Amino acid sequence: MKTDPNEKIRQQFDLMPYPNLPASQMGGDGDRGLILHSFVTAWYAKTQRVCDRQDLTILDIGCGSGVTTLALAMANPKARIVGIDLSEASLKLASDRLTYHGFPNAEFYNLPIAELPRFKEEQGIEFDYINCEDTLYFLTEPAEGLQAMRSVLKSEGLLRTNVHSLYQRADFFRAQTFAKLLGFLDGNPTETEYRQIYAIMEALGDGTMLKASTWTPSDKSFGFVLMNYVMQEDKGFTIPDVFQMLQSANLEFVSMINPADWRWQNIFPNGMPEHFTQFLAKATAEQNLHAFELLQPVNRLLDIWCGHSGRSPEYVEISQWSEGMWNSAKIHLHPALRTDLFFQTLDQAIVQMRPDPNLQKLHRPHLDALTVTLCLRFLWQRPCKFAELVTYWCSHKPRLEAYRQVSTIIGGSVAPVGKLSDRQAQDELKFLLNELVLDHLILIELPS
Repeated sequence: MKTDPNEKIRQQFDLMPYPNLPASQMGGDGDRGLILHSFVTAWYAKTQRVCDRQDLTILDIGCGSGVTTLALAMANPKARIVGIDLSEASLKLASDRLTYHGFPNAEFYNLPIAELPRFKEEQGIEFDYINCEDTLYFLTEPAEGLQAMRSVLKSEGLLRTNVHSLYQRADFFRAQTFAKLLGFLDGNPTETEYRQIYAIMEALGDGTMLKASTWTPSDKSFGFVLMNYVMQEDKGFTIPDVFQMLQSANLEFVSMINPADWRWQNIFPNGMPEHFTQFLAKATAEQNLHAFELLQPVNRLLDIWCGHSGRSPEYVEISQWSEGMWNSAKIHLHPALRTDLFFQTLDQAIVQMRPDPNLQKLHRPHLDALTVTLCLRFLWQRPCKFAELVTYWCSHKPRLEAYRQVSTIIGGSVAPVGKLSDRQAQDELKFLLNELVLDHLILIELPS
């Protein structure tokens, strides 16, 4: 008799809730996790507007041990938080985690995605934001799962979901097929299967392709093997698959969660051939992203925001803004970063002329960390017009460079640091701000 896929998944995560961390630990990804789990970020990705709503209802689907649920609660502190999962063991740990960290009112239900329409009728609740991470690819019919989510999503609501990339994760899918061949996935994998897989992988020669591409020297734990080599019902998808699922569920694509990782400059540093540029000029969002994943499948997850509707026709990428748009723009630090502790981090980095390593994790490494710090420190005080930031930049950026020289040179003369013109400051800031928007650290909006 064939085992119900939901039951196999439930058994796997009852055996080891994921992430398998005690309730006292927060897990997650620090400030980066708070930014990505904030409704503000998703709303800005759709509208280019900064949302200050507090009366949110948020659903975490496949909440697991509650690490993402806690990030959602912390990033949206006045929201009603609901988590659902198939695994009772995971839900118990999730509830304990949220209570331990000060969110005892979070609600948890043992509920499959297919029953969301019934849940809506019984509870009388719809959601402003739905978070469904590392879950959709388990479903036998992911499009039907999206349809169920859509049924409980408010008309202006947003949904974050993701699936495994077929191309990026191809080696692990081969590993899973090998495990199935040996019968390791006939039932729920345990320590016995782990020991056997461990012995096989260790015995392989280092030049064996599967070992070289999947057997991580830094992590050969039971949890790593369980989540990669013998994960029940794991599947891979492509960008066209994702867009087809959205169409079937009557949902519209809004944006990738990590747009900076899908930029063509990343793989064409010296410019694109003319014919390919012409192709991209006419390409749909689906074609653009699919071309990228075929050339550079570096993202484990195809991670998106979607909703009942996508971006409005008036949405203009900041890199395409006119001078008039820049001059009328208001620049905000992301609300998740507006804490006294974050300001102290920024201030200390400037005083000591030493980048803070945690702050550096929030932006991509090609940006100068102290320059980013200087910009964010000013924006921490309050939102500002672009012209205000330009004036500040003309005065403080040369000082930063002078202090940097003094702090790095012992003896000898310091080369004079020239003044910064308004035009130079504008050009520097337009580049920097566009990059920081892609990293979700700042939000720039135009007047209504």
